[in-house]
Amino acid sequence: MTASLSAERPVPVWRREPYRLFFPLGVVLGQVGVLPWLLYALGLASAWRSTTHALTLVQGFMLCFALGFLYTFIPRRTGTEGPSAARVGISLLLPVAVTASAWWEAWWLAEAFFLAQLGVLLSFVVPRILAPGPGRTVPEGMVWVPMALGLGAAGAVLTAVPPGMGPRWLHALGTGLLLQGLFAGLVLGVGGMLLPMFLHGEPPGADAGTRRRLKQGLHVAAALAFVASFFLEPLVSSRWGHALRAVVVAVALVGPTRLWRPPTQAGLHRWLIWASAWLLPLGYLVVALRPELRTAGLHVVFLGCFGLMALAVSTHVVLAHGGHGRLLMGRPWQVGTVGALMGVAMVSRLLVPFTSAHFTLWLGLAAGAFLTATALWALFLVPLTRGAPTPHA
Repeated sequence: MTASLSAERPVPVWRREPYRLFFPLGVVLGQVGVLPWLLYALGLASAWRSTTHALTLVQGFMLCFALGFLYTFIPRRTGTEGPSAARVGISLLLPVAVTASAWWEAWWLAEAFFLAQLGVLLSFVVPRILAPGPGRTVPEGMVWVPMALGLGAAGAVLTAVPPGMGPRWLHALGTGLLLQGLFAGLVLGVGGMLLPMFLHGEPPGADAGTRRRLKQGLHVAAALAFVASFFLEPLVSSRWGHALRAVVVAVALVGPTRLWRPPTQAGLHRWLIWASAWLLPLGYLVVALRPELRTAGLHVVFLGCFGLMALAVSTHVVLAHGGHGRLLMGRPWQVGTVGALMGVAMVSRLLVPFTSAHFTLWLGLAAGAFLTATALWALFLVPLTRGAPTPHA
């Protein structure tokens, strides 16, 4: 079957707009990943299972939002066919399988399911990037998407290697690639293309000829430097690894998107997208300047950038594709509250290692704020995913 658009029979809505299925699933998995921390903080659980928490949020919550976005955006951008029913079904099952395996601490099985999901996604993304539909050109920054997925796959393999089977730094490398490389790479690639559109209504373009090849080469060079930062961290120093990562983000994201410009398009969610983009370089800069604050700086990245951006961008997708122009251009209280709660979650999580006497207080507040934010997101937006789709470029 080719990737070209077919006019022979109507395509079901859930295949044309898979975000309608994946975004709600992502919220459910996010709740599964964070609820145990709230129970622990309240004294209702005896352990907080940090590895299960991390894998569920990255390979469940965040992955579902990425799947919903990429399965919806890439066919529209490339003029190609959307995901098949089988691909959608498999992609709905695998994040659940990853989460269940992580819950039972079957780490090898969790990573096997995750690798399978990345393979399913890569087999969808790569052909459409290499062979877009007639009259369509893929922006140069799209090279980040398969690269980011490849980093996630490499990280999954390295973290699954048992201790003692290789140098100790390999596990640290794998953890960095898995927890940061995958989604930071997607932010740099997809964000670099779409932030100007989200914030200023400037659609992504694509050059041709020598200028296009030059831009592609620059993206590849930035991607290689980004990968090198993960090797630099365990082999040289955390300071230099995160410093290089912060520089790459500045070069690949802040500069090309002119991120210093505040949003000029109406819509409160755009300010959340803008703020979340800034928190990626800020989080890495914190670790570069103060390596002892690594956990705090990385939670600026995880909660402030990845988590907030997932909720804010998905808000744009649901409102834009659903034809809810008034809400899209407005300032719904739910959007502002979700943003404020994610801010509370981030700040509270940052305070955890600094106030040992109030450890469970800040941990519980961070977990409760995240759970409330994602629940409110679902109550606001899931009902809006059930209507008929509207044409949307």
